[in-house]
Amino acid sequence: MRTLLRDRRYRMFWLGQATSTLGNQLTIVVLPALVVPSRGGSTFGLLLAVESMVMGVLLLLGGVVADRYSRSLVMAASDIFRLAGVSGFLLFATRGPLAPLLVAAALTGAGAALYEPAHRAALAQIVGEDLRQQANALDSATKRVGGLIGSLLAGLLLANISPPSTLLVDLLTMSISLVTLVWLRLPRVKAVQEQQGQGMSAVFAEAKAGLVEVRRRPWVSALMLQGTAQVFFLFGPNYVLVPMVSQERYGIEAFGWVSAATFVGSVLGSTVGAKVTSKRPGLWAMNALTPCLLTPVCLMVEVPLWGFCAAMAVGSVGVGCFMVLWYSALQNEFPEEVQGRVFAVEALASFGLQPVALAAAPLLVALMGITPFGVLAVIILLTSTYAVLFVPGTVRLASPRGVKDRLDQSALTATS
Repeated sequence: MRTLLRDRRYRMFWLGQATSTLGNQLTIVVLPALVVPSRGGSTFGLLLAVESMVMGVLLLLGGVVADRYSRSLVMAASDIFRLAGVSGFLLFATRGPLAPLLVAAALTGAGAALYEPAHRAALAQIVGEDLRQQANALDSATKRVGGLIGSLLAGLLLANISPPSTLLVDLLTMSISLVTLVWLRLPRVKAVQEQQGQGMSAVFAEAKAGLVEVRRRPWVSALMLQGTAQVFFLFGPNYVLVPMVSQERYGIEAFGWVSAATFVGSVLGSTVGAKVTSKRPGLWAMNALTPCLLTPVCLMVEVPLWGFCAAMAVGSVGVGCFMVLWYSALQNEFPEEVQGRVFAVEALASFGLQPVALAAAPLLVALMGITPFGVLAVIILLTSTYAVLFVPGTVRLASPRGVKDRLDQSALTATS
């Protein structure tokens, strides 16, 4: 970590993203405090739906843009979109017509669609292969710690100043991130810079090329499908069911303890992921996911609050470790010319169905009951986690060397 932070480029990149993470968490906490009292919970749900939908629709385009242009400037453009969106929240959250508020949500969704692919690809462009695992661990831990600090800061600010004034603090953090990214100014990837086409047909062709590169590596496709299944049946529903169940069983303050345990587990998991040096990181990654089955078990069986918190913490350790190994593997597997599109596909596979899962989870629980739903979640988690180990490349989280060289050359030829 010290080696990473001695690099001035990485230090500026990390500082800007740490600040941006803190600001994003402020918005997450403050927005319902602004919207719900004046416009109702249904409007707040509509804003989240619009933001998620726009992000999902534009993710592949965001990947193409991240591969075509300077990734740091694409992230800066993302900050500009989000600055505009948060400004819209500030102006229209409590008064005025609904349409500008929905436009603000769409702008923040568009900003997220630009940010996600560019962020991972930019990190790989700044950091060499030998330090990417540590860089991803620090990035993941920074997001978790920043989220926790942002939540605490939002609570303090809301208790002492108005919600609109708290959003002004968020605008300041985004401005700091914007300045660091403009200063960083990463160069465009050379091969893409020289050979990119023009017009929408070229954009669609490049998006398709990103999908093809993912499909040509069966272990990558298998793990992305695994992510889709687990988000829909486990991680997505957890966002809805965990706060509902914790509040019903243990009281209104319980979810705060559960959230804190989740944050702590994620940071520990990132630290573990940075230290894995096995030649079979895929086996580590799959084993790390297994403790996540404790969450649906705790939803089915009433346990003490400390047990619920412990289960969430242990599961989060596993997820944190998995994500570090997974992102590092993708950065090392694909040529930098296609990484923006690859991470766009990854984000779409992981989170594309999350809005549907959030809406469907309460309905499925109402129809099936919490116990059958929890059993289904455990079965899908275990099956999808260990079935992928039979796909060649998953155990090592890498294609065989000769195969990788041919795929890299093919990708560069397709880019040209």
